[in-house]
Amino acid sequence: MEYIIVIISCYLLGSISPAMIAGKKLRNIDIRDVNSKNAGTSNIAMTLGLKWGIAVGVSDILKGLIPVVILRIIFPENDIIWVVGGISAILGHIYPFHMGFKGGKGTATFGGVLLGIAPVFALVLAVVFTIVLFLSDYIAISTLVVLIVSPLGLYFLDFQITSIILISSYSLLSFYKHYPNYKRILLRQEIGLRKAFRKWKEAN
Repeated sequence: MEYIIVIISCYLLGSISPAMIAGKKLRNIDIRDVNSKNAGTSNIAMTLGLKWGIAVGVSDILKGLIPVVILRIIFPENDIIWVVGGISAILGHIYPFHMGFKGGKGTATFGGVLLGIAPVFALVLAVVFTIVLFLSDYIAISTLVVLIVSPLGLYFLDFQITSIILISSYSLLSFYKHYPNYKRILLRQEIGLRKAFRKWKEAN
């Protein structure tokens, strides 16, 4: 019963979309209709500017972090329920029922989940993410590195196999959601983050 309560409550929390709220309040737009058409941090940054991108990113991180921290306090020895709660919040972000199940890709929320279940490891991954982003200019490539390393890191941190399988399942889902980005990168059709910001500054 406790798992059902955790899944439902964390899903509902995750389904709150700061990107949609920001788009509606600031520009009266559906953020899913512009630029990358993704209801997430990077699209908000490209559409509304870095300040709002950071604000939405922090909010999405907190959607993953807060439920995991609460679950760690209530169930300090059960890493499976931490991960179940975190993954449920991510699924709420990706498939929000009130948005026709068309949300973001869950990257920032996943970062919050990792920060909650393995703080030091998550901070190391954040540094790696930033370095790869600086070198590649593509968030999708930075995300791919994190998706590959995360399950391996949890394995070496002695998380239960169920937790590792759940994190691996999200990694596969995220890869699927980012596949169009990877394809465009290979075809040299993807717009890099620096170019996107230059275009935003010129338009504003």
